[in-house]
Amino acid sequence: MTAALVAFVRARLDEREAAAVAAGGAGEGWQAWGTGIYATSSPDDDVPPLVTTGPEVGGSDEDAARAAHIALHDPPQVLRDVEAIRSLLEQYTAPEAGEGLPDGLDQRTAGTRRPAVETAVRHLAQAHARHPDYRPEWRP
Repeated sequence: MTAALVAFVRARLDEREAAAVAAGGAGEGWQAWGTGIYATSSPDDDVPPLVTTGPEVGGSDEDAARAAHIALHDPPQVLRDVEAIRSLLEQYTAPEAGEGLPDGLDQRTAGTRRPAVETAVRHLAQAHARHPDYRPEWRP
């Protein structure tokens, strides 16, 4: 795996993280009620704060489905996803270490390619294949 591929995935993670922080950060999550998206705030709130809404009057099942989809991508969830993917990248870029490994093994495995992790990172990058910096040779 090239350093450029890892840098590409990290840059996309940085973009997602910045957008999530700007939209509310790790604070409150979102939930869909009808066609609106509401903050999951204090249980003491009778009506939680509105994040955004769909059509003011009525609203279709499709609008409610869109609201439910948006709520699944609330800022805290995006930040958890970003952290999980960064942890996966660390599995590739950091040498293997652990209590069960002999001391000298850490240095020998530092440069070892980890095919399963590399394949996973290539799949993660493929999600951004329309990005102008994506390279076709990164396809899994």
